[in-house]
Amino acid sequence: MDLQTLLSDVHEILDHRDTDSDYSKLSDKEVYAPSIQVDRRNVYFILHEKDNDGKLVKHLVVYENRLTVGDFDAEQSLDDDDSTLIVGELNEPNNVALAKRFQWIRPTSRRNYKYTFGLGDRLGNASNAHLRLFKGRGIMPVLAQQSIRELVLMHRTNTDVFQSASWAVFEEGFTYGWGADGDHVKTPYEVDYAVKVGCSMITLDCTEEIHNDVVNLEEAELDKRFNALDPDQIKYFNDTYLDKDFEVADGVKVHFTKKDVEESVLTFYDAILFAAGIYKDFVVPYNLDFEISMDETPYQTTPENHFFFANELNRRDITPTTMAPRFYGEFQKAIDYIGDTDRFEREYVVHESIAEHFGYKLSIHSGSDKLSVYEIIGRLSKKHGWHVKTAGTNWLEALRVIAHKDPDFMLELYKFAYENLDDVKDFYVFNAQTDGTAPKPETMTKANVMDLLNNDDARQVLHTMYGSIMNLKHNFHYVYRDKFWDILLKNQDLYDKYLNIHIAEHLDLLQGVVKTKAEAQEKHEPKEDISKNY
Repeated sequence: MDLQTLLSDVHEILDHRDTDSDYSKLSDKEVYAPSIQVDRRNVYFILHEKDNDGKLVKHLVVYENRLTVGDFDAEQSLDDDDSTLIVGELNEPNNVALAKRFQWIRPTSRRNYKYTFGLGDRLGNASNAHLRLFKGRGIMPVLAQQSIRELVLMHRTNTDVFQSASWAVFEEGFTYGWGADGDHVKTPYEVDYAVKVGCSMITLDCTEEIHNDVVNLEEAELDKRFNALDPDQIKYFNDTYLDKDFEVADGVKVHFTKKDVEESVLTFYDAILFAAGIYKDFVVPYNLDFEISMDETPYQTTPENHFFFANELNRRDITPTTMAPRFYGEFQKAIDYIGDTDRFEREYVVHESIAEHFGYKLSIHSGSDKLSVYEIIGRLSKKHGWHVKTAGTNWLEALRVIAHKDPDFMLELYKFAYENLDDVKDFYVFNAQTDGTAPKPETMTKANVMDLLNNDDARQVLHTMYGSIMNLKHNFHYVYRDKFWDILLKNQDLYDKYLNIHIAEHLDLLQGVVKTKAEAQEKHEPKEDISKNY
């Protein structure tokens, strides 16, 4: 790159700053206009270049007083009067230096935002497109959101996830606030890791402290276990809950039978004590947003379970920012909600009332593609709003790019995923199996390959197998990863378009812009039509 040309760009930016600040009209189109930040006579921006293979390469450009510019890690530099122009990588030292100057590239609390939306990015290159979509929506994005399981499967770290998100925030000039989630952390060690990286929130996964076997106990065994507790504990739980009605909203009550009390105590009390310990040791000292996940269980969270958990936290002066029950119906990966939506609505009213009663918002996990219930969630969520988590279907939008640009490669990926689905049966709950429900690889051709991204069973096969696909090696070389990245990076614009259509359908329903799944899908141009332009 020509440093003299970049210096001319800087002076042009400063001249625009003194006139109309419309950086979109700069003569050098490699300067990414949304990223431009001017502070007095200092200038910062991201430079976009294409390499010989047509892939986008990004650089940080800083023009700053030479007494302070040494904070940055420079690859090249050029002096100009009392300032210095430097060009550097989008690396951690430069991110830290930028954060000293622009605090908004660091995550912040969700507590003052009514509506928040998680956008887990497994590949690390989806945040830019998402941020463009979220500008002006009135919804706070939570960008850095990956569980430990996902990090392991993708050979990534929380640091990598955090840095990818923070750089996207700077690049898009997104000054409205964003969150970083230490997602589904299960141990103090994992919580500490998330905190040290810089996450503004944690999602505490209580799975290992929740005793799911209690739900299936016969009444006699349930009584036996409950009565084995200390007498003062038995007295407290019965005096507080047994045969009591708790009004959580006008006309909405939660009533505890003996079974409700015993099941709630034996199933969840260990998890409550665990959550209280994490709150004391990490949430308070580091001022974290606190989400508690009750959803990674095989059984629905009853209103009594939910109220019991929240009330016991409240007794300890703990109010989470968000709580994630397991709602009625199935929230399987990568497909729409499965269940009676009328019943979902009736029961959501109760869970929402409990959340409002205690002062937090509900969190909807595995939220990707649950288009049939978003209108209900958006309409019924009241003062504290909602938090919806999405993640893995960004990967499916990346595969949509692969299917369009190299259908033979996509067929190869599907065949591998279909034949090796047992790799992930212990990680995910899903309907798609290889017993006849998912499309057989031999029935798929280049002519119908795009159907794989619209078929529920095929979507689940591909969605759950992302780690196996990306990490398969033969003779010390990745089998699919390098070719996958080569195609995706050469077609980032198409990927961005797919991402925006995908998430816009979610947001339009949650915000009441449209009322039905069909309206949401009709509003946005069909993805197959979009691909013809790229």
